[in-house]
Amino acid sequence: MTDESQTAAALIEQSRTVVVKVGSSLLFDRERARPRIAWLHALAEDLAALREAGKRVVVVTSGAMAFGWQRLGLTRSDVVTERQAAAAAGQTLLMGAWDAALGPHDIVAAQLLLSAGDIEAERRGANARAALETLLAQGAVPVINENDSVATEELRFGDNDRLSASVAQLAGADLLILLSDVEGLFAADPSADPDAEHVPWLPAITPEIEAMAGVSRSGLGTGGMATKIAAARFAAGNACATIIASGQAAHPIERLKGGARATVVGAKTAGE
Repeated sequence: MTDESQTAAALIEQSRTVVVKVGSSLLFDRERARPRIAWLHALAEDLAALREAGKRVVVVTSGAMAFGWQRLGLTRSDVVTERQAAAAAGQTLLMGAWDAALGPHDIVAAQLLLSAGDIEAERRGANARAALETLLAQGAVPVINENDSVATEELRFGDNDRLSASVAQLAGADLLILLSDVEGLFAADPSADPDAEHVPWLPAITPEIEAMAGVSRSGLGTGGMATKIAAARFAAGNACATIIASGQAAHPIERLKGGARATVVGAKTAGE
C-alpha cells in the first residue's frame, strides 16, 4: 500500500530542492524532425511555479545530440566522433531553447556541462558543487548536460538518469523527477502487454525490482527503466526520493500534482 506522504503530489509539495531530468524523446519530435518548443514552454511554466513556491530547481537535460544531428545534416550514428560533433553543434541550440523557455519567467538558464570525472574527482567535484550552489543562491536555474563532446566511454555517465542522480547529490536535493516517455515501472513491458500492472510506489529497490525493470530503450534516449531504477537507488541512498513519470503531455509536473500516474521511490533516512 502506498504511503500517502510518499505520493508524487505530496513529495513535490514537501520538497525544498528539486532536480528535474528531461529525456531526449520529450524535447525532440523524431517523427516530425523538430524540437517540441510548445511542450518545453509548458514545462518552463511548471518550473516557474515550483520556484514561486519557494523551491530551488535544477534541470538535467538530454537532447544535444538530437538537436545536433539535424543541424549538421547527419544521420544518427554510433560513431564516437560523429556523436561528439552532433553534441557540440546541438548544445547551443538546446541551451537556446531552454533560455527562450525560461526567460519569459525572468529565470536565468545557466549552462553546466559535466562529466563523471568532474563529479567523482574530489577537487573537481567540490568545484562543481560550489558552482551549483552559487547559481542557486543567485536565483538561476542550472541547466546541466553531460559533456558529450569530450567525454570518452571510460569517463562518461552514459545516460542522464545516472547524471541526474549525481547532480541531486551535489545539490543536496530531496526530490528527483525523471521525466521520460514512460509512466513509471510496470510488472511487464507495457508496449507488449497493455494489461501490465503499474507499480506506483517502491519503499526500496530490491533485486526483484531491478530484474523487473529490465531494459527498454526509446528511439532517442540512451537509457531505459533499468537506468532509472539505478538512479533512484543512488538517490535514495542520499536521502532523495524519486518520481519516475511520463512527460509526454504538456505541464507534466502540474499533472503529477494532480495525481497523474507515476512510480515513486522512497528516500532512505539516516540509519537505514
